Amino acid sequence: MKWIKIILTTIIVILLQVTIFNRLQINGWGYPMVYILLLLNIPPQNPRWIEMLVGTLVGLIIDICNNSLGVNMAACVALAYLRPIILKKMVQDVERIKGEICSRSVGGIEYLKCIVLLTILHHLMVFGLEAWSIQNWLLIVLQTLCSSYLTILLLLGYDLIRR
Repeated sequence: MKWIKIILTTIIVILLQVTIFNRLQINGWGYPMVYILLLLNIPPQNPRWIEMLVGTLVGLIIDICNNSLGVNMAACVALAYLRPIILKKMVQDVERIKGEICSRSVGGIEYLKCIVLLTILHHLMVFGLEAWSIQNWLLIVLQTLCSSYLTILLLLGYDLIRR
């Protein structure tokens, strides 16, 4: 039953990202990327290779749908790699968490700090790789901040609804 829920959530989130959220933008600055929810909520008890595999697959699917040449896959793999490290640094007792990472299991402030940091890192990597140059660093920072703001609002909304 648990795997059916995970698979359905994955399909729904990817479909929402590809059909709705990819078309939402605020003056070309902000693009919500809610698909990182799939990576942020992986239970910490899973082996590291599963996290990396999920990051690879989610990023690959988004890249295929967006025709973006591996940008999202690279950012998702980096996010999957960094997530356990950041969780251990920011959350008091990661080992006690049984199941998905959410505000209930981690605590509101720790959850917010984790998703803010991980979202900004992911978006910075996506926009940095898309630009492939540091010349437009201000544009990269602005897109990262605007997109992170939108994504974090949607992730917090999902967390509130899920309660």
